[in-house]
Amino acid sequence: MKAIGFNFTKNDFRFCVLDGQITNPTIIEKNKIVYPNNMDTAELMEWFETQISLIIDKHQPDQISHKISINLSTLDQIKQSCYPQAILNLLSRKKNISINSYSSQAINATKFGQPKKTNVFAYIDSIIGIHPPYWDKATKEAVLVAWFNLL
Repeated sequence: MKAIGFNFTKNDFRFCVLDGQITNPTIIEKNKIVYPNNMDTAELMEWFETQISLIIDKHQPDQISHKISINLSTLDQIKQSCYPQAILNLLSRKKNISINSYSSQAINATKFGQPKKTNVFAYIDSIIGIHPPYWDKATKEAVLVAWFNLL
């Protein structure tokens, strides 16, 4: 099974492609893509559509997932997080690929049978390993939401 996880943040988006089973997932690709400057909203949405389509077409996943951004208060945050999530959902529908959404609260170790207080970000290092560059919380959230599709 191949799954892609996305996490859209303020200045970039992260994605991770996993293959395998829950107990032994393999990272096929992970990356950080920085948003372009000086684009109006329509141009930025076309850019998102192109970038996301290229990733999906390259990897042909069985499932897609993304982290839901909450507590957004500015138009820029909405354009850089909510709008691309909508584009991702639309592309998933058009390409007939199942998609799941996960909030920050849903990203926890109990999904892996670990105790509630387990640091899920440290836990994935012990299973998947450390994969620099950009091996930070934002990237790990993309990894985790992809991994949830393998559950």
